Amino acid sequence: MSISVPGALARNSLALAAEFAAALLMRGSQPHWLPIMLALVALVSGLPHGTEAGFVHRIVLALGAVAIALSAAQGLDAPDPLLWQALTGALALTQTVSLTRLSRRAAV
Repeated sequence: MSISVPGALARNSLALAAEFAAALLMRGSQPHWLPIMLALVALVSGLPHGTEAGFVHRIVLALGAVAIALSAAQGLDAPDPLLWQALTGALALTQTVSLTRLSRRAAV
């Protein structure tokens, strides 16, 4: 099967943009983390629409997006952010590969 490049690009771009926005909103001493994380989970779990992704895969993607946003927010506020940046990069790479693999499969 061939990959749907526009689908993969759109899914990955939307996920990364939402995670970056959530990380920016989570900065500071008293962030309103619950509505931000709920919105992020709702958005990212809907990204694989039109693919064979089941409930478990959607939830894993959504929880991965929450982990990316939290580690990126910690990295933005940390005095020595190298560990947080590496963790964020590894999580984002895993999510990108997963969303790209989902875009390879056609919906049945």
